[in-house]
Amino acid sequence: MEKTIEIKPAGRPEADLIADIARKTFMETYGEMNTPENMEVYLNSQFSDEKLLEELQHPRTRFFLAYLDGIPAAFTKVRDDRKAKKLEEIKAIEIQRIYVLQEYQGFSLGKAMLDMIKELARKDGYQTIWLQVWQKNNKAIRFYQKAGFTVFETASFLLGSSSQQDFLMRYDLYY
Repeated sequence: MEKTIEIKPAGRPEADLIADIARKTFMETYGEMNTPENMEVYLNSQFSDEKLLEELQHPRTRFFLAYLDGIPAAFTKVRDDRKAKKLEEIKAIEIQRIYVLQEYQGFSLGKAMLDMIKELARKDGYQTIWLQVWQKNNKAIRFYQKAGFTVFETASFLLGSSSQQDFLMRYDLYY
């Protein structure tokens, strides 16, 4: 039976829902490969209610919730206030997060959100979409490569006290 995916802009009223999805998805994805202490530090600093409310109000940040048959199952956060190495002179938008709850993976929610972001970026005149992904997150890397993203640089990411290596990936828009 066909599942219905609906993607809606999210704001302050959805802050708790986004926080819940973010914490759960982050633990599902990275918990086994990191120490509990580092996970706790990151979760408390990045997904606190205060931090999310601040991000939701930022004028150059947008959140979207994805629903599968009416159930909130994923979210994405895009922003255009940071510049990636090698993209300083390009009008670019960053996908800072695409988080799909584990139980809803495999229903094309990530693809639907990526397609929506690509359309939004085209409409708003961006030249490139970029993102940062942990080099050990093979599942995400394959997902982004399948969607047309390519690695163009590396960066460090601090998770608690652990410095980790990420790939920067890009998708160039052609009009």
